[in-house]
Amino acid sequence: MNNNKKVITLILVVTIIHLSLSLFSQNFIEYFPKFKNVNLISDILEKDKPISKKKIHKTVLAPFLVGDSLVYNDFDAYLKKGTLVDFESDSTNPALKKFTDKLIRLANHKKVKIRIAWFGDSQIEGDLITQDVRELLQNYFGQQKGVGYVPISCISADFRNTAKIITKGEIIDNNFKKQGGNSNLFLSGYSFLSPDLTVFFKDNVAKPQNQITQKWLLYGKGDSILINRNDVVKKYSADKDFNRILIDSSTSNKINFEISGNNTPLYGISSEPETGIILDNFSFRGITGVELKKLNNTMLSEMNESGYYDLIIMQYGVNLMFKPNDTNYDYYYRAMRPVLKKLKSNLSKSEFLILGTSDRAFNYDGEWKTAVGIDSLIAIQAKLSYNNNIAFYNLYKSMGGYGTTVKWADSTLQLANKDYIHFNHRGARRVATMIFNAILNDFNKAVKKKQKFSGKLTANKEV
Repeated sequence: MNNNKKVITLILVVTIIHLSLSLFSQNFIEYFPKFKNVNLISDILEKDKPISKKKIHKTVLAPFLVGDSLVYNDFDAYLKKGTLVDFESDSTNPALKKFTDKLIRLANHKKVKIRIAWFGDSQIEGDLITQDVRELLQNYFGQQKGVGYVPISCISADFRNTAKIITKGEIIDNNFKKQGGNSNLFLSGYSFLSPDLTVFFKDNVAKPQNQITQKWLLYGKGDSILINRNDVVKKYSADKDFNRILIDSSTSNKINFEISGNNTPLYGISSEPETGIILDNFSFRGITGVELKKLNNTMLSEMNESGYYDLIIMQYGVNLMFKPNDTNYDYYYRAMRPVLKKLKSNLSKSEFLILGTSDRAFNYDGEWKTAVGIDSLIAIQAKLSYNNNIAFYNLYKSMGGYGTTVKWADSTLQLANKDYIHFNHRGARRVATMIFNAILNDFNKAVKKKQKFSGKLTANKEV
């Protein structure tokens, strides 16, 4: 081969590699962020709704259709604190229209279940934040209680106060971080296999003495399973990717049973009232949300058929700020957008809410300060919400903005840990109260629009 052919061959190989990285860059950037600038075909990809790139604070109005009406989007709305925004120019409308409509039905003493899935990283591990939001919502809307979903096994089980699971028997787990075999994962990012397992479960959420609490076993597709409870053995099919068995419905907060099923993935137990609000904590340490792409479409679609979840909340961000001087998070937008499209497509009956990242700090020249790229990351998260018609809540602004985590960690009455990332129980309670008040404010907007509700729920009530 002469030198000219070698040069041409080299150019072709390099071009093919570069083109391949451009086509599949979103599959690489989760693990190799340096691929974020590799894209030869960006000019022919789908264009987003326009937002300002010169100034984050510049208001941008973009028209879009809702039904037969033309309305305008206000991207700047993401900068607001203490409120849920849907980027519509009319801020008197609730951001979560279907969710708040169902809350009104519940507040009017209708027998409905409202189910919330709350995805997050270690900031909600051990049911932090979510346990307080759950309690506030359940206290406000009907007093019916229950901890919701609890996995069969969990790394935070020892310090979770709201529920306890003790198991006896061999357990093999599969999860987001293991290579391959992810098709049987539940929303938690985990699934478990066990030939014979004894389970003791206790829901520690305080309830009215006469409340009936349902305890469901959740599991996936595989062989049929056997449940032995009180020496009564029953066989159940496992022909779907999402199956439920009602193990117990009583005033007791405990259950004890045995499971036999070699090849059937087990997910966990859901302890819930017959009517009211169920809030499920799906924490997974160290992730950014991109990992949710590994969830099985069939499982999601099966859950969607029954309208299982009314609201999907996603709380990520601090794990993206792993380098103190990063200010460009475009790669996260490219990786996360198809994940949101997947979830919205397969969970079409659910509404979605993105919580922008909370404050976190790094040590710059001997002084702890808010990460320099936090405004850029929040703008990217808002852009993901804006371009996917998802409601947004600016947690960073709502908790106080620049320097808040340092102040919370260094104060006499601490609200955050000295890693300047995670909240302690007091801080988690404060954050939960902020989010609850934002949800309640959204509910009150819906009440005003309906103009048909009266009683103890008034337009500006807060806790």
